[in-house]
Amino acid sequence: MGIYKKIFAIALPIALQQFLSTGVNFVDTLMIGKLGEVAIASVGLSNQFFFLYNLILFGLISGGSIFFSQFWGKKDLDGIAKSSAVTSATALLFSAVFFTLSFFFPQTVMRFFSPDPLVISEGIIYLKIISFSFPIFALSMVFSFVLRSVEKAHIPMYVTIVELSTNVFLNYSLIFGKFGFPKLGILGAAIATLIARIVGLVSLILIIKVKNLPGFFTLKHIEMIDKKFLKNFFHYTLPTIANEFAWSFGMTMYSVIYAHMSTQTIAARNIMGTIEGFAYSFTFSIASAASVIVGNYLGASRFEEAFDVSKKVIKLSQIVAIISGTLTVILSYYIVNFFDVSDEVKMLVRVTITISMAFIPIKVFNGLNIVGFLRAGGDTRYSFMVEAGTLWLLGVPFAAFSGLVLKFSLPIVCLFTMSDEIAKAIILYSRYHSRKWVKNVVEKL
Repeated sequence: MGIYKKIFAIALPIALQQFLSTGVNFVDTLMIGKLGEVAIASVGLSNQFFFLYNLILFGLISGGSIFFSQFWGKKDLDGIAKSSAVTSATALLFSAVFFTLSFFFPQTVMRFFSPDPLVISEGIIYLKIISFSFPIFALSMVFSFVLRSVEKAHIPMYVTIVELSTNVFLNYSLIFGKFGFPKLGILGAAIATLIARIVGLVSLILIIKVKNLPGFFTLKHIEMIDKKFLKNFFHYTLPTIANEFAWSFGMTMYSVIYAHMSTQTIAARNIMGTIEGFAYSFTFSIASAASVIVGNYLGASRFEEAFDVSKKVIKLSQIVAIISGTLTVILSYYIVNFFDVSDEVKMLVRVTITISMAFIPIKVFNGLNIVGFLRAGGDTRYSFMVEAGTLWLLGVPFAAFSGLVLKFSLPIVCLFTMSDEIAKAIILYSRYHSRKWVKNVVEKL
């Protein structure tokens, strides 16, 4: 199979899965938007806490994917099952922490994000219900990443279609009281999300069991896990967890800064994030595909082929980034009119998206290196230092200073936050060409 064909075979299902998720988020935001700006802000900030959880999970599970992909390249199915078991257990531990915070201390969580009492009270309703979906989401994410790593990316895509269809139907029914369901508003949106995630996990497990696919683990695989395996596993995955925690907490701080600027600003940022998701759905799916393919080659110790593939992926991703960014800017001028918000919020969204999309080639290059190449080769400590360093030394301080001290508008603050992306790209360009990330991490396991 040609390399571009192989990239698209993995990237397209991931892209479609992400595109559908973004589309459903867009529809959800539209439906919740009918309840007003406070509802958009409260659900958006509740989901910001889930976003933090999601990205920490992503750090763990994408770290686990180093092993899923390289063991698949080595054709070691027991190694995949052991990696899946350790990843699942650790993911459930994280979910327990976030469940406790969301269910027992929702007011504390919401107060961290916003000073607005109306936003806090509405957000608590949503947050307490979706907290029950955290462990369900964790296991779904593990099995989805395993299937991607063994070149079965189409299966999570099909499951996502079922899950998101359930979510849209139940959202419409429970938010507005349609088809005989009660009219529950924000509470209905939370219940719909919980039920949809249950449907998704059950579907994944059934498919893996029926088709006898890699990744499902038993007591036999758990007993095979020794200290050497655990030490090696966490040596590479702990930096990815730290990386995503630092990044997601940085993104959370951006939301806190925007929320303290004004409720209109955070509403605009939430709408903008939904629209931007369309641009990133395909570009970052290429990074995910690159991680799988490069990881397979590295696991088989085919180092020159791995580096060759990475060069082709960079060229492809830049073309896709420019096309996606341009289309997003054009379409955003029309899409924003679907939202029931003020003209001020609409203008903030349009201008800020234009600025953000101007930097999409740089963002994609950075994501491709950190999530794709460096992570595939186990160069996770270096990528953590670059990601955390540029974000917390440049991006967050500049956002706080420009937004809260200088009182600049959202578009100008967004421009200031791009400083960390530029610095990151310069550092990563050098690391990529050094080839220090081209390693087989499972050779002696």
